[in-house]
Amino acid sequence: MTARSPAPDPGPTSPMSPAAAPAAPRVSTDPAWRRYGEYLRRPPEVVMEWSDPETEARGWLVINSLRGGAAGGGTRMRAGLTRREVTYLAKTMELKFAFSGPPIGGAKSGICFDPTDPRRDGVLRRWFRAAAPFLARCYGTGGDLNVDEVRDVIPCCEAIGLSHPQEGVVRGHLRRGDVRPALVALDEGVRAVVDGEDGIAGSGLSVADLVTGYGLARSIIRFYEARGETVAGRRVLVEGFGAVGGPCALYLARAGARIVGISDRDKALLDADGLDAAQTGRLLLAREDKCLPGGDPRLVRGRGRERFWKMEAEIFVAAAASETLDGAALDRLERAGIGMIACGANQPFKEANMGATRVQRMADRRFTVIPDVIGNCGMARAFSYLMADGFTGDTHALFAAVDRTITDVLHEVLDRTGGRPTGLLGAAFDHALDLVSTP
Repeated sequence: MTARSPAPDPGPTSPMSPAAAPAAPRVSTDPAWRRYGEYLRRPPEVVMEWSDPETEARGWLVINSLRGGAAGGGTRMRAGLTRREVTYLAKTMELKFAFSGPPIGGAKSGICFDPTDPRRDGVLRRWFRAAAPFLARCYGTGGDLNVDEVRDVIPCCEAIGLSHPQEGVVRGHLRRGDVRPALVALDEGVRAVVDGEDGIAGSGLSVADLVTGYGLARSIIRFYEARGETVAGRRVLVEGFGAVGGPCALYLARAGARIVGISDRDKALLDADGLDAAQTGRLLLAREDKCLPGGDPRLVRGRGRERFWKMEAEIFVAAAASETLDGAALDRLERAGIGMIACGANQPFKEANMGATRVQRMADRRFTVIPDVIGNCGMARAFSYLMADGFTGDTHALFAAVDRTITDVLHEVLDRTGGRPTGLLGAAFDHALDLVSTP
């Protein structure tokens, strides 16, 4: 049923000759970065490639490894998606699971198709049918970019006879005869409405809606606390206002940060004074398809949207698509006064080819970078918690487990940097690779 993957997509060819060989990634002399580059270049264990029989959509399921008997990673859809991007994301998931648990391999599903196309839902249903053998046996998935956990993933899994999108992980990793208790706990936990201090009263927002953004916000807050500082009063730019960026902005504002700019795919909201917690919460509830509400008078569009990148701020939350930050973007952020980049998107740095790490190393030297494998682990930690401990209805205990995991990992990574505010990205990758290399 599975197949050995071919080598990852080659990088760009030299402009000097159409027959030139793929450009080799520059190898870092730093042992941690060299090790990470080698990990990226290692072919994944399984790649399933799919062509939709009814549209031009293409898709890939990349399983980097079946460590622990299973692999996990969400399903995303966007126009222009490539197999290389999906491979990057699968490898990132493996490192994320090293921190969040369970100790399984990383995977990712990616569909190259315009999510605004009216044929989108049919494409998703056919993709899940094609991936069904893996989903039933050894692969678990969830929501991701332009694919919602509750609205899309769960119904598509039910349509192919699965009790839950994580059924493959429960069967492959836990190897239980009766998988129903774990699947019920996962289903109830992910759908549970978050009330009290972790949620928004009366909103109906669930764990799936909030936990990833919560984890990212806590990683930022805990970093400052570890250095005897606070996030209160710090100015924040948020790129992307979906399931990660929106809740992250809310929790940062509740901790006293000021949200001075938010951008989505075609507009930006700018507020020099900064949004407080109440304003951010109202904006979150007014979202339209997980984007900024179109009727807000503070919105700017077109060329005016460039003002977002010139707003003075200290923290930049990268919570849009992958590969949005190149060298020019880093220069722009530095000019705006940014000192921290918090990676809510998986792999936000745009590299030339598989295994290249130039932009990531550049960012790691110039900024405090909260790595995606730490900041973005909220949902993975929630799944791990629910599989191990079940669900008693206490969403606060689940959120607290996410917070504890992030706090512990951040302290370990800061120990590896000697407490320095730079170098976190390389140290986190090195730490994660130590964990996945342990038998």
